[in-house]
Amino acid sequence: MSNNLQRITTIVFVLLAALLLTQAAFSLQWPIAHDEAPLFYEAFLMQNGQIPYKDFFDFQMPGSFFAYYVLGTGSNFGPLRIRIFDIVILAAISIITYFAMRRFGKFTAIAAPILFTLKYLQGGPNLSLQREYIILIFISLSIWIGVTDSLNFRKRLMLGLLYGLAATLKPHAALGLLPFLLFDIADLRQRREFSLPSLAKQIILPVAIGFAIPVLLVILYLTFTQSLSPLIDIILNYVPLYTQINGEMAITPSAERMAYLLNQLWRLGGSALWLIPAGIGIYLHRNRQTYLLASLAAIYAIYPALTGQFFPYHYIPFIYTIILVASLSLSSNYQLPITNPPSFIFPLSSFILLATILITVKPSQTFLRQLQGKDIVIAADRAAQISAFLEKNLEPGDKVQPLDWTGGSLLAMLENRTPIATSYVFDFYFYHHISDPYIQSLRTDFMTQLTDSNPRFIIEVTAIDKPWVSGEDTSRDFPELRAFLNEYYSVTMGKEDYIIYERR
Repeated sequence: MSNNLQRITTIVFVLLAALLLTQAAFSLQWPIAHDEAPLFYEAFLMQNGQIPYKDFFDFQMPGSFFAYYVLGTGSNFGPLRIRIFDIVILAAISIITYFAMRRFGKFTAIAAPILFTLKYLQGGPNLSLQREYIILIFISLSIWIGVTDSLNFRKRLMLGLLYGLAATLKPHAALGLLPFLLFDIADLRQRREFSLPSLAKQIILPVAIGFAIPVLLVILYLTFTQSLSPLIDIILNYVPLYTQINGEMAITPSAERMAYLLNQLWRLGGSALWLIPAGIGIYLHRNRQTYLLASLAAIYAIYPALTGQFFPYHYIPFIYTIILVASLSLSSNYQLPITNPPSFIFPLSSFILLATILITVKPSQTFLRQLQGKDIVIAADRAAQISAFLEKNLEPGDKVQPLDWTGGSLLAMLENRTPIATSYVFDFYFYHHISDPYIQSLRTDFMTQLTDSNPRFIIEVTAIDKPWVSGEDTSRDFPELRAFLNEYYSVTMGKEDYIIYERR
């Protein structure tokens, strides 16, 4: 790298690091938002002895509940403490990434975590502490351990353990284990030690043992708490319905599903531009480690298609891995197939990466709103209003039923440590596939529980940002619920975006 180019690149990354630190400091003011609120509320329910699947209905995997239980308990559900945990996790991922990428050069090792951290913060509160982000702890550790010249029994055991842990949060996240296995098998063949017994003993056995440890522990927990059967029931009956909902919260007809998946897949969540510097990085570094990183990026590029929803947070593992590959274009430790490469190759690769950064890395909209003194999250203001009402009006023994998902009522209930009236934390289950017998059974069970519980308050979020499901066999009507509210409840607070009903 020429001195001038090195100086320019260094200045750019110093400025990026300054932006990173500033946004990280401002992120400490971010409220609990989006999926955090329901997941932390469910962690609160667990603190009070309720068991996922058995005592409250949700389709998240067990690892998600455990992760949020740890975060919630450690932070006591305080927004500032939660944000500190977020920054600590981000710092840990960055440090691990630095050590994992150090073999490609110091500049690459510094650039990779800076770029990913900026992209993560760019997503604002809605991207914060998503399950895929927590999974990055395991992915980054696997890269640190696995991107080496060879693996031994201990490293294979650790790789299996890390992806077993990832699978407890999102089962298809375990696909990241495949490149490590395939490259390990290829190494075994090169050493001419390949045979089925040696493959089973040296590679499959330690990986399988490591993978099985967290999975079996989760199964034991579910069995011991009598929640395994409810989870299986949810997986068999509800999850197939939920996976038909796409990223626009609409039902994708079966005939259109493949076209929808292919149309979304190539977009890569708006991160396709990173493929250009990543391709240059692969070209410059033609070795096992580079191909392994590229394979991980390819795996996590198709990861969102496996659920068919393509939510922004589904792309977190891809963004992380593709940035690692793209950062290789800054490394001068490249291996070209020609003896005297043109002198412009490295300046050009650095320029392309810097151009990609300029186009794709931006301050988060939340950060800009903070600088302008505007509200951070609309749902947080709604939650504050509902929370103030509950704090003023709740009496010991009162229960509340939310008719909401991410609209703020669950955050208000969390802040007031309010018990829920039924086992249904969300209400969106009741409004899609309404002719399906399973959804009809959920509606019937909900009304039975609601009638028996007779909560003092029912909070219905009606805001335009409520994620209603649209499309075939969906509805916004629930006649039995509406009749129940009309007969037994009156409106005690009616706002444009939410209604609080009180028992007569």
